[in-house]
Amino acid sequence: MVSKPDRRTVLGATAGAALTGAFSAPATAASLAETSGHVTVHSPNGRLRVTVLTANGGLRYQVVRDGRVLVASSGLGLDLAGRPSLIGGLVVESVRRRTIKESWRPVWGPDAIVRNHARECVVRTVQSSSGIRLDLVLRVFDDGVGFRYHLPAQTGLDTYTVTAERTEFALPPTATSWSLKAGTDWRADEQHYRRAPLSDVDTAQTPLTLATTDGQYVVVHEAALIDYPSMTLAADPTRPGTLTSELISLPDGTKARLSGEFSTPWRTLTIGDRPGDLAESHLIENLNEPCALADTSWISPGTYVGVWWELQRRHTTWTAGPHHGATTERVKQYIDFAREAGASSVLAEGWNTNAGGQWTGQDFLTPQPDFDLPEVLRYARANGIGFTAHNETRGFVDYYEQHLDTIFARYAELGIHSVKTGYATRFELGGVNRSHFDQEAVRHYQRVVDTAARYKIMVIAHEAIKPTGLARTYPNMMTGEGVAGMEQQNYMGKLGNPPEQATILPFTRFMGGPADYTPGVLNVTWDPAGLGTRVQTTSATQLALYSLFFSPLQMLADTPENYRSHPGFAYLKDLPATWDETRFLDCVIGDYTVAARRKGHTWYLGAITDEQDRTLRVPLRFLGPGRYRAEIYRDAADTSWHDNPLPIDVQTTTVRSSTVLTLPLVAGGGTAIRLRPAQH
Repeated sequence: MVSKPDRRTVLGATAGAALTGAFSAPATAASLAETSGHVTVHSPNGRLRVTVLTANGGLRYQVVRDGRVLVASSGLGLDLAGRPSLIGGLVVESVRRRTIKESWRPVWGPDAIVRNHARECVVRTVQSSSGIRLDLVLRVFDDGVGFRYHLPAQTGLDTYTVTAERTEFALPPTATSWSLKAGTDWRADEQHYRRAPLSDVDTAQTPLTLATTDGQYVVVHEAALIDYPSMTLAADPTRPGTLTSELISLPDGTKARLSGEFSTPWRTLTIGDRPGDLAESHLIENLNEPCALADTSWISPGTYVGVWWELQRRHTTWTAGPHHGATTERVKQYIDFAREAGASSVLAEGWNTNAGGQWTGQDFLTPQPDFDLPEVLRYARANGIGFTAHNETRGFVDYYEQHLDTIFARYAELGIHSVKTGYATRFELGGVNRSHFDQEAVRHYQRVVDTAARYKIMVIAHEAIKPTGLARTYPNMMTGEGVAGMEQQNYMGKLGNPPEQATILPFTRFMGGPADYTPGVLNVTWDPAGLGTRVQTTSATQLALYSLFFSPLQMLADTPENYRSHPGFAYLKDLPATWDETRFLDCVIGDYTVAARRKGHTWYLGAITDEQDRTLRVPLRFLGPGRYRAEIYRDAADTSWHDNPLPIDVQTTTVRSSTVLTLPLVAGGGTAIRLRPAQH
């Protein structure tokens, strides 16, 4: 059963689900001076200061860190159809403050306990000419800032239309940026991140990541995206470095149709001294509501395998015929392999009627003739393995919405508790072909998650909206795509994903939440259909990615045959998919990344590099006391990303927290290490 939070009236409260603290101070009214000039909010550690300026009838904000301006004076406001713009004529009526201090335990995540400590300020204003009331809700954390607009319930504003959002981010134009060009369909998020001076960026998807010349790191994104369009960013040509929010439009050109009391998503700035501070931040999650599910015992993080990579490599087909992949016999082979690997479930793409062909009334319930669903489910249960049903809509969303309850109710009866959804090529909803990211699309993705929760089903969403931390509230929304993942190795020519992309993703795409990147292809040169493409890493890098890329449903993407013939498979057996602690140790965005994750007393460390050879020194200070047995999977001496990517050396040594490992990495290469307490 889903106990839903009030999506419109809550000003970001995080009551409930707290282990300690909750709110340490009640809201207090501000002084008269604040309501007439400016309001300042400091982070708990005092390093970050946000000032809201209220002069000249408009709201503006500025962010200063350690005495240095990070975001210069930037405009705020909304435009509503048929009403005066809410960027001027505003009078501050009151200012309310409170402190939030709690710790909470996620259902799954990169850390077992999350600390949420912030100072909040609500600036309540009214527009003199129209009488419209608009609140600005601001939270300042040690690692960043979140702010949102709130329209209280008020006479004359029962229904209204947002035509523009006027949020500005006046950032340092000389900062180095990593970004994707803004777009409106599923391909927009599945591109390669481009490094450029911020002044050269015309448009951007979020997250957008920056490194300033004075050594600060910033990510611009959003949190709690519900019932509202996705935010992209557009450069102001008259002010270098200034970006303005640009909401994805509905087909008629408007942005959002709303009614009654409403809070927009949070606009977020995650800030740190090093790239690792960004990757370790929980700011986006903390700006979302606590878990809305009364019972989460059925949500099961884990690794999964399945009929997928062999389809991507055209060894088998989605469609029925002599080379069909998802047959009863083949899926049983994957079930056997899942048990051997310690995986929790098996995915079968191409299991249902019309999969892979033209969309002509798929019902997502009728198997192909050579796939015996009851027998597969029986066999899976007998082996303690779950089944993940693939639901590829091909973008014809109306049919899927109309039959969601029927589909998910039947899955629940059959004992199917996870689905992988897809919206490739188009997004037709309400009889209209629209953006994958407009308000109605966002509503659809949420309806799928809500319906799935009622039937105790976990969701892997492909070609869907970017994550904005909503998995805290709806933890059955396990993971999604929105990334140039492993499948892009097939479709971008021989280049595939260049090695540097993996060193960028933890600080860009993964800032919003997990990604179903589908790593773990150990036979990186496998090309059974002669496509002329391959994975652009060494095999050891594929092992290292499991420490860098987080997903609570994490795929072991290669085939059983390729795994069983490769020494690296031993590293993946019984691999955790949710963690107790995560550390990003030594990282230079676009060059190399080293990260370690702990489950119980065991650590998994991954190190990768871009297209350059390099040697890294990695202190193991994060280890506990005593000796650890380090199982090291590294590229062999003769491994070459271009010419000989498969060889792996496996070594075992004893280390302590005082040990400093020297890791030589070949271009496109990596090292994966499992560290377990040594037996005395």
